[in-house]
Amino acid sequence: MLRAIKELGQYIRENKDLDDIQVLTEISKLANTKKMICIVFRKRDDNDLFFDSVYIETFGRDKNSKILYRPFRHGRYNAFLTSVITTRKTDEEAIKNTIKKWELWFKQYCEKFGSNYPLIEILKCKIEKNEKEIFSKVIEKYSYLNKDEKRNCLLTIKVRDGISEKYPAEIPEFVEIFKNTSSEDLYSKHGVIAKGSGICAFCGKESEVMPASPFAIFTVDKVGFAYEFDRQNSWKQLPICFGCYLDLEAGKNFLEKQLSFTLYGYRYFVIPSFVFRGVSDEIISEIELSRKNDDYRDGLLNAEEDILEIIKEREDVLNLIFVFCKPKQQFFDIIRYVEEVPPSWIKKIYDIFYNINQKSIFKERELKIILGEKWSGEFREGKGMWDGKTVSKLNLAGMIGEFFYHREKDRKIFDKSSLNILGDILESKHIDREYFIRHLIYAIREEYRRNNEWNERLLSLKSLYLFNFLLELNLIHLSHFGVERFKEVKLMENPMEKYVNIEKFFSEFSNAFDSSDKKAAFLEGVLTNFLLGLQYAQRGTTPFRKKLHGLKLDKRKIKKLLPEIIEKLRAYDAAYPEIEELISKYFIEADENGWTVSDDEISYYFALGLNLGKIFRGGDKK
Repeated sequence: MLRAIKELGQYIRENKDLDDIQVLTEISKLANTKKMICIVFRKRDDNDLFFDSVYIETFGRDKNSKILYRPFRHGRYNAFLTSVITTRKTDEEAIKNTIKKWELWFKQYCEKFGSNYPLIEILKCKIEKNEKEIFSKVIEKYSYLNKDEKRNCLLTIKVRDGISEKYPAEIPEFVEIFKNTSSEDLYSKHGVIAKGSGICAFCGKESEVMPASPFAIFTVDKVGFAYEFDRQNSWKQLPICFGCYLDLEAGKNFLEKQLSFTLYGYRYFVIPSFVFRGVSDEIISEIELSRKNDDYRDGLLNAEEDILEIIKEREDVLNLIFVFCKPKQQFFDIIRYVEEVPPSWIKKIYDIFYNINQKSIFKERELKIILGEKWSGEFREGKGMWDGKTVSKLNLAGMIGEFFYHREKDRKIFDKSSLNILGDILESKHIDREYFIRHLIYAIREEYRRNNEWNERLLSLKSLYLFNFLLELNLIHLSHFGVERFKEVKLMENPMEKYVNIEKFFSEFSNAFDSSDKKAAFLEGVLTNFLLGLQYAQRGTTPFRKKLHGLKLDKRKIKKLLPEIIEKLRAYDAAYPEIEELISKYFIEADENGWTVSDDEISYYFALGLNLGKIFRGGDKK
């Protein structure tokens, strides 16, 4: 991963002609900055300074490389005096907090750099001498700003020399100090200096090296984690020279700007790793053009994810690395890492995921039958709407999060188990069938227990979509009968001729309905759906739901339920002899050939029939 980022960063530095200051400045953290408050000092002929004024300036991208902004991981002060004013309860508290950062900065660096850069000593004295006036004027200007302008507002220094005003990056002394303090943050940790002479892990050259990865790849918070149990030797775990560090930093900045995405409380990064030759100009240009704004909805697999749309059409001359992390103060807290994903596999994921939407049950006509007349459009993200509003979590990651989660009060929280399933898909890794089905039926049972029937039906649709997606990717293996041992029961008439839509449904989802026991459980759920519909139409309630054991079913229970369902239907003068006969046929076949499904699978297939059965009500009888 680091080598791919380093190569990407080296390409960016060379082709964008970035100098050290442009790389070191943390531009990504200034995305929401609109205003900058400048404290101006006038320079005299004798190089002395005196306080001149405070004013507000509009901040734009053209200022990024002029301000020397780089926050340190510890957060107490920055690499230079330029600081973001963090909002507080009052404006006074916000400015006091920022000025305190300056005091700490001077305490840390004034004595260290003052002898070589006297301008720093002079600046410190003038700020202390005019502290009250500066403080008062900064608060006055800050109070003029509206709430949006105060967000990420910067406070910085400018020096007026003659008729021109210079930003920090236009003052050589400030630039040299910024370089020194920025590199110091790489090797000064936990009060220990960790650097030495060695071979850089990337360029292979001997030079001064340090643990200079811009990513939290390892920690030495505890001495036991340090190389040779000595924090001073922590650089030996990953020795990096300053030049290669700049490449990594440039690569990281490009990732944050162009290749980072949100994912239900997480972030993920898509890192291109070029296999046969160097970084492709064409691909980098297309990535930059595609990321026109930061308004990305939670992905993976949304129409907005133009990056993957670009990559999937490429030949396998590169692989993708996916890094999923939890946002923290440091850049990387990796939860799941997937590497060597070729574009051809991404294309297959895309094609299968979107093609499932073409199955009849996910078309508007049948969705209206299942979910109600307020539904409009097809099923997948951006198409499915309820009462004019787009239904959420119809993308791949969203569907996974509906079944792999933990709850906080009434909210499902997308968590590590969700990321693991997503990572297994990207990694083309087999997913255990019983584990997967267990999560599907558990989530459906939760909605059943809460009497959220509409949510239960929507969740059943999502589960069917997701289940078949994995089956068509061949990531879940189902049992198949050998032709020589499968025994089919012949009926007097073929009920499939009377219920064409059942035949079509089983044909469309043949991977999921590959055995008689699954078909029997499903159709018994369908028959139960018919019964509950009759009960609600005549009584306004559905008392038979109480006999479904909370959707915790097994072979014995569904066999016992079938005559009870038929008896209740007769009590309402209703009969569905073709479906009843078909269920019996599948029960007999399952007994003859041996049941292949677990109790959770029986419950799941029954729940599917129960929630999707409306589309078969009345059938398409000939």
